[in-house]
Amino acid sequence: MLNREDIVLLFLDDPEKLVGEIQNGNLFKSDEIRTLICELVDPSIAFRYALHVDMCPHDLTRKIACGSPAWAQCYAESVDKVPRGDTRNASCKDPKWAYLYAILAEGCWHYETWNAVQKDPYWKDQYERWVKK
Repeated sequence: MLNREDIVLLFLDDPEKLVGEIQNGNLFKSDEIRTLICELVDPSIAFRYALHVDMCPHDLTRKIACGSPAWAQCYAESVDKVPRGDTRNASCKDPKWAYLYAILAEGCWHYETWNAVQKDPYWKDQYERWVKK
């Protein structure tokens, strides 16, 4: 069994390998490992941990994923599978991801995503074309 230091070293060396070790049953997922990973990683790894290891939403992984508009949108679409205020708010920090959030996570028009796409003429145009009120 790996100790905390080994887990940190494994993760820093190859985050995907650590996720693989958990998936293969060589490590048991736990709140401690989730916390350790979320303290050390970027939003993409927190998203992948939620998707492939937890296989369900968790407040900690969502919070880390919301550090990036792109990963917040991915989290809402693939892990939460429903729109939420925190993921929407994070996605709306970038017009592209606000548009994609409306299409892929929300599935319809929302005033926050609409306001966010106003910052970029291209994404505003796409929103007007493809997002239904």
